Amino acid sequence: MQNCLETIVSSGFTPESVRQAAAKSRPPRRRAEGFSFSEAKKMLDLSCSVLPLEAAKRVISILYFETLICKENRLASALEKMLCADDSPSLHYETNSEELLLAELFGHLSSVGALPEDWEFVAKSRCVVNGIAWYAVSKAHEYMKVADIAVALNLEAIRGELGAFDDRLSSVARPFPGQIDCASNVRRLVDGSRMTTDEGRYAFGYDTHPRVQDAICVRATPQTHGGARDVCYFAEDVVERAILEGGSGYGAEYALDGLETALADLAHLCDRRPFRLNDSRLSYGLPMNLTHGATGLNHGFPVVQSNQAALVAELKLLVLPSAVVKAPGECAAYYAACKMLRALPLLSKVMAIELLMACQGMDIVKERLPELSFGLGTAAAKDKVREKIAMMTENRFVSPDMNEADRFITSGEVLKAVEATVGGLR
Repeated sequence: MQNCLETIVSSGFTPESVRQAAAKSRPPRRRAEGFSFSEAKKMLDLSCSVLPLEAAKRVISILYFETLICKENRLASALEKMLCADDSPSLHYETNSEELLLAELFGHLSSVGALPEDWEFVAKSRCVVNGIAWYAVSKAHEYMKVADIAVALNLEAIRGELGAFDDRLSSVARPFPGQIDCASNVRRLVDGSRMTTDEGRYAFGYDTHPRVQDAICVRATPQTHGGARDVCYFAEDVVERAILEGGSGYGAEYALDGLETALADLAHLCDRRPFRLNDSRLSYGLPMNLTHGATGLNHGFPVVQSNQAALVAELKLLVLPSAVVKAPGECAAYYAACKMLRALPLLSKVMAIELLMACQGMDIVKERLPELSFGLGTAAAKDKVREKIAMMTENRFVSPDMNEADRFITSGEVLKAVEATVGGLR
């Protein structure tokens, strides 16, 4: 084959040289039989990522909002039909540009009454970027509440010191909104806990003196989670103003890039806390690898936690700001929004593993201290997890457990169960 190609080059790319090379080359490709264009299109669709249903609904809602302002009645009527449908049309984003996604959306609109002359209005709309950004910041805020739940479960497992979450440190000493909200969430979640007191620490048998403070990945949660929250609050404000007031997409681009960086750091902390749970010297006496029963017969959670570390590494690769890879003067808001759609599932999977491991630690502690209670919020979260995922008492295939814990987060079930018990988290 190499000689064939060299023949073409050495002859100066003449038609005769190409004919000679073709004659010496492989036999002709077998024609595809029974393979239609529609089937090929299906394969193409499968190679693309589909917008989450909620994100698609937000895209359509924003376009509907803009048509009402501009009194585009015919287009508004078509959008109403789409919003009233039981499901939203599939919109593919990952291998599509913003323009192609808008064209795909217009194709669906055409099927419910939109006319060709309506295309210009849709093409100039910012509904795709703003809709995805709206979904991303909303989901990020929801996941930050779940991160606080995971921390609270971890505190129960290690019988943690709650002084770091004292309201005076947040509201008086460092009154940053995100820090205040995070500390408040954790206090509400562990309210009623006897495990996170000197009584629980001494009863477990590892602590013999008052615990001054826990590891920084635990005690600095209000500061770290709070900082991520402040970035999320900023991004929410930027996106809201972009939807309601219009303007350039640069604000959304920079806000989403900053939020993604904050989420990557949040995920890193969610990785460090379970890492400590696997080591008796760092978990205040929990069995090595969170094994139940005889240590050595069961492997516990090291491999599970290594999955968490790998997910965090993948998430960190996404953090490179969009401004670094774009052409000068180009707005990369759509690219930044699509990166968020890839980042959020990774964060959910990281938090799912912390939920699994913290619940395992809580069960081990409860077996030793059955008379002591957990907090109302943490008990509700653990009960929700244990509805479908049993305590690991011996070796088993853990992937289904990880997937189920992830589903609890993405569906909002864990958060709903907790908020039904302690009220809405901040």
